[in-house]
Amino acid sequence: MKTIRIFLASSEELKDERQKFGNLIRQLDDIFIKRGIHIQLLVWEDMDPSYNNCRKQDEYNAWIRESQIFVALFYTRAGQYTLEELEVARTENCRRQEPKLMIYCRSLQPGDVEEQDLQEFKQTLEKQLGHFWGNYATTDKLHLDFVMYFMRSTEGHSSTLKVENGQVVLDGFTVASMDNLPFAAGNEGYLRMQAEIQELSKEIEETRGKLEKKKQKLEKKKVRLEKEPDDEDNKEEYEEAKEEVDYLTSILQSRLNKYNALQDQFASHQQALLDTAKRVSEMQLEKVSSELRHAVDKFEQGHIEAANAILDVIEHEANRHMEQLERNRTLVHQDIEAFMLQAKTVMADTFIPINERINKTAGIYAKADDWAQKSALPDEKYESLLINYVTFLYFYAQYDKSLSVCQRLIVMREAKYGKEDLRTAELYNLIGCVYNSSGNYQKALDYHNKALSAREKALGLEHPDTAQSYHNISSVYENLHCYEKVIEYLPKALAIREKLFGLEHPITAETYCNIGGVFDTCGVYSKAMDYYSKALAIYEKAYGSEHLLTGSLYNNIGFLYTHLGDYDKAIEYYFKDLEIRSKSLGPNHPDIAQLYNNIGCAYDNLGNYSKAIDYCFNALAIREKVLGPDHLDTAGSYYCIGDVYKRHGNYTKALEYYSKAMLISKRTKGLEPSIIEALQNKINLVKQEIN
Repeated sequence: MKTIRIFLASSEELKDERQKFGNLIRQLDDIFIKRGIHIQLLVWEDMDPSYNNCRKQDEYNAWIRESQIFVALFYTRAGQYTLEELEVARTENCRRQEPKLMIYCRSLQPGDVEEQDLQEFKQTLEKQLGHFWGNYATTDKLHLDFVMYFMRSTEGHSSTLKVENGQVVLDGFTVASMDNLPFAAGNEGYLRMQAEIQELSKEIEETRGKLEKKKQKLEKKKVRLEKEPDDEDNKEEYEEAKEEVDYLTSILQSRLNKYNALQDQFASHQQALLDTAKRVSEMQLEKVSSELRHAVDKFEQGHIEAANAILDVIEHEANRHMEQLERNRTLVHQDIEAFMLQAKTVMADTFIPINERINKTAGIYAKADDWAQKSALPDEKYESLLINYVTFLYFYAQYDKSLSVCQRLIVMREAKYGKEDLRTAELYNLIGCVYNSSGNYQKALDYHNKALSAREKALGLEHPDTAQSYHNISSVYENLHCYEKVIEYLPKALAIREKLFGLEHPITAETYCNIGGVFDTCGVYSKAMDYYSKALAIYEKAYGSEHLLTGSLYNNIGFLYTHLGDYDKAIEYYFKDLEIRSKSLGPNHPDIAQLYNNIGCAYDNLGNYSKAIDYCFNALAIREKVLGPDHLDTAGSYYCIGDVYKRHGNYTKALEYYSKAMLISKRTKGLEPSIIEALQNKINLVKQEIN
């Protein structure tokens, strides 16, 4: 068990913050102890009060020398002992690079004045030490900044921090409320969506109240009509009341649909703001240009459009710096920091359409990458840039570019850390996921097994990251239809997750969902629905009905209804997922193609030829563009289009598309034998019909 000691220093005026920070550390300890890390907070309140012939401050200083992280909180004054403790920490850091120094200053409230000793300390910190402090206006902001720093220092990333129902959550523990974070609470888009949701919620409740009253009146008129069925006045009153109920019902449904869509947009916006805050946290203690720090300040205040405007100006000036690289190398490196922030702020600007955001951000990352190579950006910074870049490319399905960046990054990590380091294993895991999504399943298995080997060795057999590797390997085998292997790995992941996280955690639900998929494929539909229902209840409770993970489960349930022959129900669930994904992923994502394909097949089974062919061709267009002509999913589209043409008697067209699917199979050797056999049989049948 690794122990990380954190020494917390602050003046008495921040006693409340100090106590709350202690509670935060205790919660983090509960989470990280499952990952093999014990977090120990060292504060003066915990000191032994007995007399031991030693100045108490000397005991504090001894603690500082044994700590790995030193946190100092300031408000209006520095304080003699706090400064002494900081100097001890700084001296120790120079000797052994620990403890890491984390300095935070609480924002001044109206009427408060910063004392001279704190002003002088800040000047010394910046000019002599080259160190910078983080500002926090609320306790939630302090906690979030620290947790993001702590996760980066221990795990290399803070990706497991998510927004759930307006709360920033880590493994079920609430770190902060978005409403208490200035970058959200002061953001125009955030406030606008929040106000719209609140107003719409009020309208929905009012409409529900009116509808309930109308239904009660309708029920009374129905009873009267049953007693006097021949009374024409009663009939007319009943029909009028029924029309009013139907009208209010449609109004209510329309408002509910709008409410759900807004909730989805709001959740995506919150996550984008948090992702930007993560990037800001990475650079908060860096020495950056005054313009970039001004952009950061604007973001922290919630003014993301102003931050983007400043970053646009920086980008313009950056081109000048790059033209004279040798003279301006330091400035170019600062410009790259600005590009990395700009990539986040653009994605968080809800006033820009999603597809424009994706395209602009891809260009920003490509430019930053190019400049980093030409200007010899330090390895640590370049590594951070590439991780952000590859994660963006993977999420938005630019797999070829993602793999290209991954290969460069893996060379860096293997050389720097070795092949069995957990940071290298994290990248192996990511590359495995990219290969799995791009259809290269053997490569996916190779990298996932590398990640698993490193994780089992370093973390043991009951760690969340080990469980993640088991889960990811099972997903690849599921794509290969090797269900005996799926059954080998999936229960391992489930056992760890149920033990560590419990039966109602979203991470456990992910495995429930995969088990449901296996049962669905094997034709055990009742079991599949049981596991899907368990997962759906957890997702809807944790994330709401408009989250991407909830949407993916809607798609799975739709697929299950297709197998059950209830195509109307299947289409209903497919469209639920389509509405969610279109807003979050843009129009050209493989997930959208899969949904189009599923919808097309369902309409085909209902006999609606025109809708079936339209949706299948929409899927094909995306797959050819994003995945390329040799991807198995592209072959799947050709196969489905062939089925539609065959079902409706157009055998020439059916043969054309079946043949395209077969050609891909021969080139890639990726389809399993049973599918190839079925495809060949269909080709033979349509040839007979043509002849």
